[in-house]
Amino acid sequence: MSLKLSRYLKILRREASRFERTDINNKVDESFSAKYLVKIIFSVISVVLIWLLKDGFSDSFVSYVSSVLSILVGLFITALIFSFDKFYEPNNEEHPDSRIKLWDTQAYNYAKKFAYITSYTIVLSIFTLVLLVVSTLFQAETKLNIFEYSFCLECLRAKDANSLQIFAIALFVITQRFLVLYWLLKVMYNTLFIVSSMVQYMTTKIDRKK
Repeated sequence: MSLKLSRYLKILRREASRFERTDINNKVDESFSAKYLVKIIFSVISVVLIWLLKDGFSDSFVSYVSSVLSILVGLFITALIFSFDKFYEPNNEEHPDSRIKLWDTQAYNYAKKFAYITSYTIVLSIFTLVLLVVSTLFQAETKLNIFEYSFCLECLRAKDANSLQIFAIALFVITQRFLVLYWLLKVMYNTLFIVSSMVQYMTTKIDRKK
């Protein structure tokens, strides 16, 4: 079960990433900027915010973000359920012309694009919520100011218990803060991407009926 879930999540992540760079004609942008620019920018922003948020996330931040993410998850799940028959209606004409075939292909491609990106955004939101719950359960540890400590390689080599414990907590805190910030940026980006692309597609679909 866990292996299947892991495989499904990997497929979802890969396909969502690909469809972010794919237009409704199924043309994929393979340029470096399309693949990595957003990731690099989000990583830099996350690192800067980690440096600024020395004491971690405040209780009000955790509460507010958790509420927003919970609402987004509910909205996106509802959108997924009711979107399939809206975005893609299979063409049943016996002899469709080239224009109808093109529109049918574009509708199919956008339906897949919407499904993968929206589903991946839901998963990211859930993972972010889990990490925020950790902040609530272990407030003392997650509010650790990592900049008050210095790295001591000799202490780790000596296997000093206290140093090993602090190092493990600091490593976890850095990872947790980075992932929360990075995933939040990704969720916001995907939300804007979903809304803007949906408006553009629906506008194009309405114009076809004129």
